[in-house]
This record gives sequence, structure tokens and C-alpha cells, in this order.
Amino acid sequence: MLIHALEFLIQETKDPEYMVELGGWYYEQRQFDLAEEYYLMAASLEYVDAYECLGYIYYYGRVGQPDYKKAFHYYKLASDKGNLVASYKLADMYKNGYYVSKDYAKYVEIMKSLYPLIQGATNTFDPVPEIYSRLAKIYVEEGNEDQAIQLLLIAKEFQSQRLIYSQFFGDLTIMKYIVNDLYSLIQFDPNYMDLFDLYYALQKPCKVAIEILGDDHIIEAKYEDGLFYICMDDKNYEDVDQFFLHAKVNEEPISTQYVNVNYIEILD
Repeated sequence: MLIHALEFLIQETKDPEYMVELGGWYYEQRQFDLAEEYYLMAASLEYVDAYECLGYIYYYGRVGQPDYKKAFHYYKLASDKGNLVASYKLADMYKNGYYVSKDYAKYVEIMKSLYPLIQGATNTFDPVPEIYSRLAKIYVEEGNEDQAIQLLLIAKEFQSQRLIYSQFFGDLTIMKYIVNDLYSLIQFDPNYMDLFDLYYALQKPCKVAIEILGDDHIIEAKYEDGLFYICMDDKNYEDVDQFFLHAKVNEEPISTQYVNVNYIEILD
């Protein structure tokens, strides 16, 4: 079992990379107290990725209430070592006024400084979607919607590739925000849509036909007895988030598969 293998490797090697990997596994299982334990273990060895992970633990209050002082401390440690994820999270703290005074100009300054650092990234787990989606909002506010649209299209493509390998709930949430931001700027065209456009389409009653490995599936978003829900293959989901989190075909998450969207019918 993965847990036992990683525990053995940690005991034998004291390698912080294994500590963060095990902490990450516990994080995905929402066992945040154990995730924190292994992240702290790796941080004591000055492992930069552990600083980033601890920032998330405290920023989102995974082991209690949010502790923005601790979050800022760990994000700053990681950012100073060149960690781009920690850098955009620090920017968020200036934007929101968490622990530090609210400073939108500082937020914009940090985000724009990250753009040249992330250009040319090819690893699906590089924070291109996170940085580009934030920059897109900045460009919209500056009146440059065309640039914002281009960044969101790139972010969407990057995130769709990431979701082939990741079923982390946070990555699905990022995709939802990207899709909704994109269709706030361009008109949704049901004739040209992919799987993740369903984050937008399934917010209203509709019927969608998709094809996976040659098999057809019908997804329907509808109201029944005053309640809105989504159904596919005789299984019901209370909203689009639950659909993407739990829907499976051939025992595999739908987000990890090649899906052809054949048509969509908008229902009254």
C-alpha cells in the first residue's frame, strides 16, 4: 500500500520529498491533521514545497480556523525561494487584505511579475491556469478583454490536460472558475464545446449527448418537484460540482477520459 511504502521510505531515507508526497496523499483524502504533520516534518528540513503546502493548510483553515499569519509566513518562505504557487498566493493575500493591509496595486504588481516566469511552461502541473486566470481578471479591469480571453483559453487547455492525471477537488474548482470567467467574456456556442464546458451548460436545464470509447451517454440537468439536479446513467448529482467530482464511466472519473460532446439541447 502506498502509505506503508512512503512511511518506510521516510524512515529509511529521511527524504522530505517523500514526506510531502505522503502529506499530499492525506490532504487529498481530507485528513488534514496528518497532512500538516508530514508537511511540518519536511519543512523542518527546509524543503521549499513543504512551505507552500503549509501555506495552504493555514490559509484555508484546514486544521481549524484560517491562520493568515502562519499562511503568510510559509508562503513568503517559499516565494523567496522562487516558488511561483506561493508567490501568487501571497498576491492573493495582498488583494484580500489577509494578515497584511489590503493593497490591490501590490497584487497586480506581483501577478504581472509572474507572467514572464511562467511563459513557455509545459508541465501540466505548472501553475499556468492559476496565474493566467488571475491575470485575465486584471486585464478585464484594464479594458483588455482580448488578452484576457486568450489567457483563459490557454488556462483552460492546460487545466484540461492536468485533470487527465489529477482528480484533486481543487483542480476541478479551478476549471469551473476558468470556464465561467471565459463565458462571461465570450458567447457560449453549443456547437463547439468540450467536456469542461459542461461547467457552464449544466447550470441550466439541458440534455447533452456524449460519447466515451464508442459508447453513448446522456446527461440531463433538470428540475423535478422544484429541485434541480443532474443525472447520467441512472445516477443523480445535486449540482455540477458533484457531477464532476463523482461521475464515472467504466469505473474511471469522467474528467480523466476523452469525451466527445455530440450535441446539447437546451430545455425550457
